[in-house]
Amino acid sequence: MRKIFLACPYGHADKTVVEQRFEISNAVAAAIARSGSVVFSQVSMSHPINKHLSDLDKAGIGNLWAPIDQVFMDAMDELIVIDEVGWKESAGVAREIEFFKIRNRRVSLWSEVTSEFSA
Repeated sequence: MRKIFLACPYGHADKTVVEQRFEISNAVAAAIARSGSVVFSQVSMSHPINKHLSDLDKAGIGNLWAPIDQVFMDAMDELIVIDEVGWKESAGVAREIEFFKIRNRRVSLWSEVTSEFSA
């Protein structure tokens, strides 16, 4: 059974973009789960909680989630990055890619592996 940490760019000045990224993360996580793989979608988990952290700025939210993400990344065997607009500029995605690459764990882009999770 594959154990996948799902990464997606998240933060954006436009709240509509943030909501779209949340929905995309949920849809991709559902496809991965449906395939029989274990998936942890960081954006799916953190987005509803972030709504209760309005006192934190972008850096504060990142600092809060980094050690939590680390626990889940340690438990996963591979990383799949949802390669939507902004993924290359995302500091969080970059941190997650580095974590998996340093440990010689598989890193893939969703656009490259989508067919592996088709029903």
